[in-house]
Amino acid sequence: MENAGASKTLGRTFGYLLLADQPRSLDEIARDLLFSKATASLTIRQGLAMRIFEKVSLPGERKSYYRANVQSWIKASMEKARAMKVWEKAIDRGLSFVSHNRESRENLMELKDYFNFVNWYLSDIEIQYERWKKGEIEESSEKP
Repeated sequence: MENAGASKTLGRTFGYLLLADQPRSLDEIARDLLFSKATASLTIRQGLAMRIFEKVSLPGERKSYYRANVQSWIKASMEKARAMKVWEKAIDRGLSFVSHNRESRENLMELKDYFNFVNWYLSDIEIQYERWKKGEIEESSEKP
């Protein structure tokens, strides 16, 4: 997660909650990861704001518990794939300004070609992921 700009503590906490057999309390997170309670609290708040953690209640417990929010991670990844269309529009706008500059135009056309390919390739990613989960596609299958 550090490579994506997140803190090491956020990455450690995400990994811990991802592998936990049940939701964990703030005290458990701090104790098990050797964080101060303040660091654990700040990290949980960051993860909640990013929606990579979710707060859950356990029956009969007054404490708050937390777990990794895997669906949010998947959704964010799919949203990033859809964001490629925004880049494509920005490139089209850029092309309208550089008609006289051959090198700039070639650079933008190369990017446009790449984004067109990525958009085409990922256009049905959600459908294909659902097929993958159902076992209709195997890892050894030929990609379209």
